[in-house]
Amino acid sequence: MKHKVPVLMYHDIIKEDNDYGVNIKLFYKQMLLMKKMGYESINLNQIENVSSNKTFVITFDDGYENVYTYAMPILKKLNFTATCFFVSNFINKSNDWDKTFKNYVKKKIMTYDQIKSWAQNNFEIGSHSFDHKNLNTLNDNEIIKQLNESKLFIKKNFGRNVESFSYPYGKYNNEISLLVKKYYKFAVTTKRSRFDKSKFSLLEIPRIPINPDTGVLKFYLKVKTYYEDLKFRK
Repeated sequence: MKHKVPVLMYHDIIKEDNDYGVNIKLFYKQMLLMKKMGYESINLNQIENVSSNKTFVITFDDGYENVYTYAMPILKKLNFTATCFFVSNFINKSNDWDKTFKNYVKKKIMTYDQIKSWAQNNFEIGSHSFDHKNLNTLNDNEIIKQLNESKLFIKKNFGRNVESFSYPYGKYNNEISLLVKKYYKFAVTTKRSRFDKSKFSLLEIPRIPINPDTGVLKFYLKVKTYYEDLKFRK
């Protein structure tokens, strides 16, 4: 039997409504819906052995402090876990890699102690590269530096052997995924679909984007129906 696993993609969890983050009240409603539907969450590094249609994965890109402050207590309350992808060189700093964007909003990244607490609560630490460069613009040696230095940094500072990677900006190609394979077992993309291991590589795991305007009904459609599967583009 094929199992379609929703891998949810979040960035910010916020208290005030704006155009870049999911409101904490909406996030709670989304997670409560998953709980009421009987879903259990796993970390991304457990996705290979899924044996239930009631399994899902929660991911957060960038490692914002608001994920620790607002999302983590909700997840703990509902007995859910999650994977957060950190940009190693920006831990305890801010999202300076976004400064070139027109609508740049400065946001704090988790501190070392917060990430240690994240890991101690059995939440997964993943890599989002060393300093969030578009891998498509780099040569092989530069890509290897992004992959390897991030992995070594997390191992040294948090004692975790990182298995999961998130492509910065969702940008990659076949050659890049082969390089990623040398350092990580799992990698998530920004391509849209639920994950079916008979269809997708573990290095090209699609996700379901959860945006500020993803209300509970739309969230249900994304998770339970072919809504996202039909949006997949190679």
